[in-house]
Amino acid sequence: MRYYERFKEFRQQKGLTHKEVSEGICGMTTIYRFERGDTAITAEVLYKLCQRLSISMQTLFIDEESEYVLIDYYLDKLRDYVYFKHPEMLKQTLQDAKKTINEKPGFDLKYRNYDRLYRTYTAIDLRNDDKYVQAEKILLELMEEAKNIKSLELEIINTLGDLYLIMDRYDEALTLFHKHRNRILDFPRVDGFERFMIKQLHYGYAICLYNSASYVQALEVCYKLLIRIQENNSMFYLGKTHHLMTLIYIALRDPKPAREHLTKCEAAFLLEDLDDKLAYHIQIAREEIEALG
Repeated sequence: MRYYERFKEFRQQKGLTHKEVSEGICGMTTIYRFERGDTAITAEVLYKLCQRLSISMQTLFIDEESEYVLIDYYLDKLRDYVYFKHPEMLKQTLQDAKKTINEKPGFDLKYRNYDRLYRTYTAIDLRNDDKYVQAEKILLELMEEAKNIKSLELEIINTLGDLYLIMDRYDEALTLFHKHRNRILDFPRVDGFERFMIKQLHYGYAICLYNSASYVQALEVCYKLLIRIQENNSMFYLGKTHHLMTLIYIALRDPKPAREHLTKCEAAFLLEDLDDKLAYHIQIAREEIEALG
């Protein structure tokens, strides 16, 4: 029996209707589709639904393959909260995963490299809490334990590079990205969560190159990033990439392409609902372009 089928069984045993179990948490349609296995729901929502049924989330995952189903579930949720920046849910899900998986004897923590990914996302949680030294220590230890699993190692590199950028340690970030340049730029096309990771890596690398005044190299990485974005027909990092390219062309004192990328940047930010939040940066770029003539 799958976990969503077991959820339905518990709901029926409690005598709760779809409306009663979902009220204030999610839509009734979501529950209908979830119980049929037609849709997944976030760990946050599932946690609240289980509370309403007075059961623990782990109770849903008690079949023979439960440890693997559970690890799959938590990895997907953790990655979701990492790449779409939900720091509070990341923290809560890490705590839940520790109790549900890490502290359970016999669980295969090597499955899908769960152990290393958990430590990576723990470092991100520490970074979110401004505990940079502790976060860096974990990531450097992970770098020393390289397992030659390309996507996993790049995820660690991405996290460490991002930490250096947050700490304004641009030279160290650039050295890190330069060292792994070929692995980053030659990474094959992917459709899973890795597609978010590889876009972040390209963007971080381009930012470092721009900051070091390596403008032509920064443009090269940006154009490769645009190709990555088009591969997945995605908006992820589209506005940020065009904004960075605007700044690069401004630095190169070339107003025509700068203006073109600023227009694309504005359109992307509007679609991403970031136009108000980033209006100041857009205005500054526009003024700098006008100053070029």
